[in-house]
Amino acid sequence: MRIGIVGGGIAGLTSALALAKKGVESVVFERAPALEEVGAGIQLSPNAVRALFSLGLSSALNAIASAPRSVKVHDGLTSKLIATIPLGMTAEKR
Repeated sequence: MRIGIVGGGIAGLTSALALAKKGVESVVFERAPALEEVGAGIQLSPNAVRALFSLGLSSALNAIASAPRSVKVHDGLTSKLIATIPLGMTAEKR
């Protein structure tokens, strides 16, 4: 069986890697002529990072990623700080 994956972004390449680890061949279709950085950085949720780590990508991610210490939530109209949500080891333990 061979599976076609449309798009060579994070989801497409992660899907291809996960399928390969299960012995399933896939073909990634991407219209961009080369895979390269586009735009600003991205933010991955803890669940997404956990999935990438389970595919053996922890060393590669840790080499290039930065991790915020917290998320600050502000009122959209007044900019008043509403809450600070700790991340880092606190979030990893959760």
